[in-house]
Amino acid sequence: MDEVYSDTEVYDIAGKVLSVLAPSQDQATFLCLQGDLGAGKTTLTQAVAKHLGIEEAVVSPTFVIAKFYHPTTGGFMQLVHIDAYRIESDDELGSIGFDQLLKEPNTLVVVEWPERIKKSIPDGATWMNITHRDTMRHITENQ
Repeated sequence: MDEVYSDTEVYDIAGKVLSVLAPSQDQATFLCLQGDLGAGKTTLTQAVAKHLGIEEAVVSPTFVIAKFYHPTTGGFMQLVHIDAYRIESDDELGSIGFDQLLKEPNTLVVVEWPERIKKSIPDGATWMNITHRDTMRHITENQ
C-alpha cells in the first residue's frame, strides 16, 4: 500500500487497510501503525473501527495502554487498540494480557508506536507508516 490522502478520505483508506488484513483462526492479526505525533494513527484506527461497525467513541488509549471493542461487521470478533507511546518495557504488556491476546483468533490488534514494543510484535504483523504534511497524509506498507 502506498496512498496519499486527505483527512476527508481517511475512511476510504481504512477500507483499503482492512482489505490487506484477514482474520486468523489461529492467532490475532496485528496492524502496527508508525508515525510522528499528529500523523493520524488514532484517526485511522477510528476509521477502521467504523468499518468494523463499532459505534462507540474510539479514543487513544495512551494512559490505559489498551482499549477493547466488539465489532459487529468485518469478520473480526474483537478490536484491541494499543498505544505503546508510554511503555518503557515490554514487561508492561503483562497488565493487558498481551500474551493471551497473541493467541486470540479473529482479533484485530492495532498498535500505535509499535517500535516501542517491537520484540513483542509477532512475525507476520502488518507494519504501516503514516507521514503528514499540512492536511495530507501518506501511508505506506513497510516490507
